[in-house]
Amino acid sequence: MPEDFEHRRAATTDAQTLSTLATQVFLDTYATHGINDALAREVATVYSAEVFDRRLRDADVELLLVTSGGYTVGFVDISFATSCPVPDVRGAEVFRLYVQRPFLRRGLGRSLLAKAEASARARGLEALWLTAWAGNHGALAFYQSLGFRDIGTKEYVIDGVGHENRVLCKALAG
Repeated sequence: MPEDFEHRRAATTDAQTLSTLATQVFLDTYATHGINDALAREVATVYSAEVFDRRLRDADVELLLVTSGGYTVGFVDISFATSCPVPDVRGAEVFRLYVQRPFLRRGLGRSLLAKAEASARARGLEALWLTAWAGNHGALAFYQSLGFRDIGTKEYVIDGVGHENRVLCKALAG
């Protein structure tokens, strides 16, 4: 596969591809002990093509993707209307940043976040924030290397079971 990466805004026609990619990355990251009913329900509901289609039609959401040789290998999902769980943080949420495992460490996450920052700045926002699972040490280190600070915690519930997520924030300059 060629190493020429292209970025573009996702369209509603990308909903199924985004659903499949998100499912793959989610399971690769979180289903480290196998698949159980809770994970299966999470994937079927949260990562469905219908959910992505709704997000793609939402004016307060922007999905940007990166492709290589016609294949989608990563995306960033930015929400401009969600409130940060930590008080007094005003900015856009990086709802998801997913890159397929074979394409990690090639600068794709960094480039997608740079585009998210540019979109937030263009809307006059002062910060970019996100949540990341406390057990995903690689992701936490990656975000902190890009200037995100750990500012709190938020629980993410899957099938009635809470999982600690860290809230990270980056102030955007001019």
